[in-house]
Amino acid sequence: MPAEARRQAILAAAMRVFAAKGYAGAGTSDVAQAAGIGEPTIYRYFANKRELYEAALEETGAHISQSWRRIAAEHPRAIEAIAHLASWYIAELQAHPEAMVLRLRSLAEGDAEAMAGARERYAELERFVGELYARAQEQGDAPEAVSPRAAAWLFMAVGSYFDVNALVRRPTLDQPQLAELFSVLARALWQPNAEGVTG
Repeated sequence: MPAEARRQAILAAAMRVFAAKGYAGAGTSDVAQAAGIGEPTIYRYFANKRELYEAALEETGAHISQSWRRIAAEHPRAIEAIAHLASWYIAELQAHPEAMVLRLRSLAEGDAEAMAGARERYAELERFVGELYARAQEQGDAPEAVSPRAAAWLFMAVGSYFDVNALVRRPTLDQPQLAELFSVLARALWQPNAEGVTG
């Protein structure tokens, strides 16, 4: 396996293991077993368990950021991009809940470095959504009266609810329910030009 592919496979296994056991409860041997490799292989890519843990946390944020930027680049109308960010995130929660569990577990464990990293990741995503909303205002698709930062906060708050919803294993919203949710958000934030923003 190419080195980068092997590294990504180790990170994916680390996310699952740290999400299930936490930092203190997991060992590199657990990660190696989950990845189907010998434990010494991990140390070719990561100096120790701490470095592996921090890399796994960073990967969860980087994946969201990179995916959202790709989606925004694919949708010139910022208001459409925002709706697609939400749809992507909900699908990602269903496909890979371990990344969300790892993020929340790292916060619950009170690790100072993990908390600092989480603050930076959340701030980056909030800024990105705010910039998209500001662009939607410039494009005439969102009212000037709404603060882009407030719109970003609301968007992120709804995302956090979906995190909790997935964590307690409540059924996710189906497509008609998601469309209704986006419609409510549109009326709250995107009037008077919210038609067709359900993504």
